[in-house]
This record gives sequence, structure tokens and C-alpha cells, in this order.
Amino acid sequence: MKKLILAAFCAAFLSSAAFADSDSSTVYISGSLSQSFSDFSYDSFIDDFLNRESNSEKAMDGPRYDFSAGYRLGSKLRAEAQYIIISANSFSTDKNNSDIKYKANAVFANLIYDFWDIQNNLITPFIGAGIGLGSPNLKLSIADLQKEREDNGFSWQVQAGVSVKLLKWLLVNIKYSYLSIPGIENSFETGNANTEHVESEFKKGVQSAGIGVTLLL
Repeated sequence: MKKLILAAFCAAFLSSAAFADSDSSTVYISGSLSQSFSDFSYDSFIDDFLNRESNSEKAMDGPRYDFSAGYRLGSKLRAEAQYIIISANSFSTDKNNSDIKYKANAVFANLIYDFWDIQNNLITPFIGAGIGLGSPNLKLSIADLQKEREDNGFSWQVQAGVSVKLLKWLLVNIKYSYLSIPGIENSFETGNANTEHVESEFKKGVQSAGIGVTLLL
């Protein structure tokens, strides 16, 4: 987490240092709430352990929170620092005996292109891309066995959406994004005579769709 906080401050500092002297830049802050969807694979040993039919891939879903601060570099281009929280993606392979939970934090430096000037148009589509540092956390519970693992690594994302102007300084955003952060694997011994170990892995892609607000300062 310390690395994420440091990276967030660095991204904000670099953005301000590079663009603070631009007369056309406008500071803004934004926040959004999305529904995220992620693919997750788990070893068939889990199914053997629970005497269930093998199904090695499932989709998890949960809320995602985005917080951003940035600069308008002109009428159509923005640079921003972003902090993301994926609070809980989970599913139960067996309601009584097993549960898998995935959480993540990430910081990004993004470039966003608005097809028109967002302050002078009622509706403006946009696209964007960014790079950053992601920190996934995976917790796996099967019967009385529990294990948790956390990792950090390079991440990237792409996004697209539409901004709707309510006031000169207030926008509502509808956005889709695809986020790639490090895969994370968790394994442990089960102690079962027919099962040597259990493995599970979060797959990199996380899709999300949601709504947010932007304040132009």
C-alpha cells in the first residue's frame, strides 16, 4: 500500500509540473462508481475436494470506486492521476465449505481525449488510456483451510465513455473500462488423501461499467 500511495503522489506531482504553466489547462476532480467483472480460474482439485463437477473458470463481480484529479491540456486533451479500489469480487464454489474473494488497489496516470470541448457541448464522447501500479489481493477459503496472498506490479487500462454537461462546471460521465493488473495465484496443501494441493488464479482482465461526476475547478 505504501508503494501505491507513493506512486499516486509521484503521478500527481509529474502532472502538475508538466502542465501547470499551460493557460488552457483547467483543474478538475472526479469520482465514479462502477460494477466490475473479472474472470477467475481455479484448479479442478477444488471440485474434487468438494465432490463437485469440474468447472475451472467463473466470473466474479463487485463494486469499483475511481477517484481522479487532473488538468485539461486544451479543449480536447486531459491528463490525470487516478486511484482505483475494487472492493470485493467474490463467488462461492460451495455455500458451506468454500469461498473466494478478490480485492485490488491501483494508481494510474491517464491521458484522455475528448472528441469535443466538454464545456461547450451538451454530450461529448471520450476515450483514454493509462499505465500504473496495481496491487491485487486474493483470499481463498476451503472448509477449514484459508490462505491469502497480495502482490504488486505493472498495470494498464483503456476506457471509453460519454460526458454529459449539466452545468458549466459539472459533468456526468458514463464509462466503460478494461483494466489489466498482475495475475495472482494462491495455493496450499489440503491434507486430503485424494488431493495434494489447491490452486487458484485471478486472470488479468477486469471489465467495468458505471457512472460518475466531474467538477471543473
